[in-house]
Amino acid sequence: MKFYFWCGLVLFTASLLLMLPNFEDLKVARNGALVNMRIEKLPTSCLGTRIKHFMTVSYNSKLYTKRIGGKYCEEHHVGEVVQMKFLAGSTLVLFPNESGMSNLIALIILGLSGLALMIYWQIKR
Repeated sequence: MKFYFWCGLVLFTASLLLMLPNFEDLKVARNGALVNMRIEKLPTSCLGTRIKHFMTVSYNSKLYTKRIGGKYCEEHHVGEVVQMKFLAGSTLVLFPNESGMSNLIALIILGLSGLALMIYWQIKR
């Protein structure tokens, strides 16, 4: 029965720790403005789904790194100007349709599951 308690505690704690960086995504998504950024660097090939691919974009002489999907390399090229969501003072940039809300909801569900396991352990004890 202690297994339920420890699993619940790990799930609850992990969800809280993973929520902290997600709030930066939400802040940029809500308060950020759409700006034109220039693609400075793209991977030569974005083939393979297990490999993380990143692009580098520039805005006001500053470079920002953004994780991209597999088809992005074929659809865009270095030197192209793309719209990104940007918030002054943040090191994070988002795609215009990107939001951290789905991640936040998943982490809340994970935390509530951990809390439910701890409550179940307390009742059964």
